[in-house]
Amino acid sequence: MKSIWMRLALVFMAVSASGILISTILSIKEMDYHFSLYVRDVIQKHKQDLLSLLQEEYKKEHGWKDGSILKLEAAARVLGQQISLYDRDRQLIRMFGETESDTHINVNEDVTPITVQGEVIGYIGIRYDNAGAISLEEHFQIAHTNAMQWTMLALLLIVCFVSIFTAKRFAKPIVMMSEAAMDVAKGNLSVRVAVPRGKDELSSLVETFNNLIQSLQNQEELRKRLTSDIAHELRTPLNTLLAQTEGMIDGVWEATPEHLEATRSEVLRLIRLVSDLDQVIQAEAGALSISREVVDLSYVVEKTVDSMTAAFHQKGIVLTRSLHPSSWVIGDEQRLAQVFTNLLTNSLKHTSPGGEVMVSVINKGEFIEVNVRDNGSGIPPNDLPFVFERFYRGDRSRNRESGGTGLGLTIVKGIVEAHQGEVQISSKVGEGTTVTVRLPASKKWGQE
Repeated sequence: MKSIWMRLALVFMAVSASGILISTILSIKEMDYHFSLYVRDVIQKHKQDLLSLLQEEYKKEHGWKDGSILKLEAAARVLGQQISLYDRDRQLIRMFGETESDTHINVNEDVTPITVQGEVIGYIGIRYDNAGAISLEEHFQIAHTNAMQWTMLALLLIVCFVSIFTAKRFAKPIVMMSEAAMDVAKGNLSVRVAVPRGKDELSSLVETFNNLIQSLQNQEELRKRLTSDIAHELRTPLNTLLAQTEGMIDGVWEATPEHLEATRSEVLRLIRLVSDLDQVIQAEAGALSISREVVDLSYVVEKTVDSMTAAFHQKGIVLTRSLHPSSWVIGDEQRLAQVFTNLLTNSLKHTSPGGEVMVSVINKGEFIEVNVRDNGSGIPPNDLPFVFERFYRGDRSRNRESGGTGLGLTIVKGIVEAHQGEVQISSKVGEGTTVTVRLPASKKWGQE
């Protein structure tokens, strides 16, 4: 099987060689044509000059005398042609150059009448098949043809070298990507292909290939981390359930309502964890089920605040609201209520007694903005970029009762993005945290 660089080189050489051959042939043909025109014009010019010369000598000498003879001899010698002079009766007067025994006009001669004042005074014959003239013409044509052939050969060699070099250079990234793809298929996701210089389609292809491998590597790391996190999160409640169940079986614990309720709470925690995981997976896969209804976001926030007011009051935290009277969006009312429930639950956990949590809904025209602001403990700057990642908790020592599973904000982000919105968070340690949710605004149904 031929490698790709060899096939590219053959294509380059074939195209270039065809162009060089065609150009060379056309050049030789064109040169021959114009050279023949040049020879014809030169002969015509010589003929006109000889006629003018003979006419002047004939007028001067009143006949064909020594002056005409000498000048024709010199012309025949210089031009390397055979010239014949005939009288008005077409009888040979003298031949200059090669001699022939025939005293009449030769059929191979180009015979032209010599006239003075309209009267024919003789004829001049010129033969153009002189060996010297033909040799000169052929020598020039052969020299030109040889020069073109050597030039063509040199160009073909240059084309071969350039084609091979260029083909190898073009094919090298493709070959490297092929080898990298085989490494990736074997599980090596750390391989990368060097990006060629320049900003062309080939470099863009290599960059896209590297980005693809990077994405696969990130997904693989996320998959491994998710598996590890799930195992870690499930281990504690399962161990607790196992210990409680074995205690009841061994008679260490009695199956009292209090013990059964503790077991039930662990089961509920597992159910909640699995449910949250299912929502996270659906959100990350873009498969989260979202109904499309016209919803008053202020009404959703108000109901959520009302349902959680008692919990805030019990902890001694002031929960206030500021709602815009008409804040319509298109979305799923239950999913949106879950977003604000998760946000308020986080504020409740991380705000000390005597603190304050403020929820505001603002209609900004193109979108509706909801802000959940508290003056709680805040989030360290190092943890802030990772708060939307699943199972992430800044304080690793915090227990799950106060810290949760680390899936709340991940679910919030997934639901908001499923509504074509965005969520942002800002925080300062000791001053509090503000979470901002923006959703596309919509007019009330029936008023559009």
